[in-house]
Amino acid sequence: MRKANWMMVVVAMLAVVFTLAGCADQNDMEQLNKNEFALRGMIAADRQQIDGLKAQVARQNDQIEELEHGAGATSGNASGVNDRVSSLEAEVKALQAGMAAAPGAMPPPGAPADSVGPGTAVASEPPAGGPPPPATPAEIAPTWPAELDQEIAAAATSNEPGIKIYREGLDAMKAAKYPLAVTRFTKLQHTYPKSPLSEPAEYFAANALFETGGYDQAILQFNDLVMRFPKGKYAPAALLREAQAFVKLNDRIDARLTLQKLVADHAGTPEAASADTMMKDLASD
Repeated sequence: MRKANWMMVVVAMLAVVFTLAGCADQNDMEQLNKNEFALRGMIAADRQQIDGLKAQVARQNDQIEELEHGAGATSGNASGVNDRVSSLEAEVKALQAGMAAAPGAMPPPGAPADSVGPGTAVASEPPAGGPPPPATPAEIAPTWPAELDQEIAAAATSNEPGIKIYREGLDAMKAAKYPLAVTRFTKLQHTYPKSPLSEPAEYFAANALFETGGYDQAILQFNDLVMRFPKGKYAPAALLREAQAFVKLNDRIDARLTLQKLVADHAGTPEAASADTMMKDLASD
């Protein structure tokens, strides 16, 4: 009898151990997914910073050219102009150094390839007669226009706090006034962060940024939306659109990772089927 009781205790203990192990594995996977999404957000933010630095360098170069042209036309104030040109050239060099030190930065125009920071990849021109660049995957039509019409109809009878701001954002989106739509949706999120309208507002704001070519910002918004509402109504569409934004930026690795997450977390959805199609296109390049 004692032996039977002892065996039952052992079996029970083993069951508890296996249960705890399974929970630990699940928690580890969830943490990995969160870390992966956070990393992608950091990469997008870095890329956005690099784009800003490039634009600033271009502006400074334009000013240098204007001053040099002015110095050639008027020699009376040549020393002052030369000082200004030297100052601007120093600023440009500092900006180019910052670009080279940024993660994933490309070397500034005219700089040698080894000026890029350590651990960064340098794109090189394909040799003459070499393989052509990979083709862009067939673009899947966005679903937000149909979803927008549904939200406009639902908002007509809604009494949620902030509904007036939300309607203004929807109307702007419908009229293709995307910057205005982003402004209204952002105001809604800041003013009523706990409103049920916050989720669709962020989704449509991200799509508005996508439509204006702000792919980096759109990625950050889609990423944040999925982090906040992983099982939400717009999570599958947000992941698909995020992958399309990565493709627009020619970042096929992150595009594939996003599509894989979409298929794993939202299997059986129309967006998962579209993700399968996109992954096949990406694999065939």
